[in-house]
Amino acid sequence: MQQQHVDQNLQERELCFLQDLTRKLASREIDLPPFPDIYARIIRTIHDPDVSLQDVSRIVVAAPDLCVRILLLANSALLNRSGIKVTDLNIAVSRLGLSAVNSATVTLATKDVFKAPKGSSLEYLLNKTRMESVKVAAYSYLLAIRAGLREEKHNAMLAGLLHNIGTYYILSMAGDFPDLVSNDTLKQMGPGISQVLVENWGFPESISTAIERQDEIELARDEDIDELRDILICAILLAREANNTATEETDYDRIPACQALNINSENVPQIIEEYREEVSSFVSALK
Repeated sequence: MQQQHVDQNLQERELCFLQDLTRKLASREIDLPPFPDIYARIIRTIHDPDVSLQDVSRIVVAAPDLCVRILLLANSALLNRSGIKVTDLNIAVSRLGLSAVNSATVTLATKDVFKAPKGSSLEYLLNKTRMESVKVAAYSYLLAIRAGLREEKHNAMLAGLLHNIGTYYILSMAGDFPDLVSNDTLKQMGPGISQVLVENWGFPESISTAIERQDEIELARDEDIDELRDILICAILLAREANNTATEETDYDRIPACQALNINSENVPQIIEEYREEVSSFVSALK
């Protein structure tokens, strides 16, 4: 009887939580703590049209964690094809460019915004979600290059990093009871919340639109406007395949986004193996 009462109480809590979340999403009343000041200043500096790489190098010194990530990224297999070791921050910033530094800043800022008590189940779930995002970002970057869309590679990376920011928000809202949130809830509500947050943070519309439409697996591309969406969809699928976390077997041959990017059931294992080292090094640099 006592267990039945506990289960009923949990169901009531879950229902109240979901109703509140649905109301906030419908009215777009999603409140999010702003980026930590130092990261916000760095992002503003990066977006200044008159900024130089030297200016960026000077300001990132104020964020030691970011300096470390920038050096790690500059030496990662994904972003350092030459293999020449970089130990100087100024050279690292010059090698990476503003877009990659921006991605590193976003990663650390979101990590700072969404915190959880050490050792808690919430911390575990947030870290797991973060690593999934970083892996999707790496695949997005590589797929953009593979598709001949080099000008979109950094936007693709950002879309990957931010595609499930709504999951962070939902889990954080659940607080001490993250188990209240089912995978179905995350799947149904995550993209919409992610899109609202990305818009509020001032990222390009192309990124927020791709994130909003990341679940349109069965829809064909609308001319060229959905290139980023297709890249994100395929990157998510490849990351799940590489992690063995796909809930069911994926028929790549029937997915329009995969068809557009020449990804099929035969070449998926080859693509994952080809990108393994680069994805792994990128994840290690940003974890």
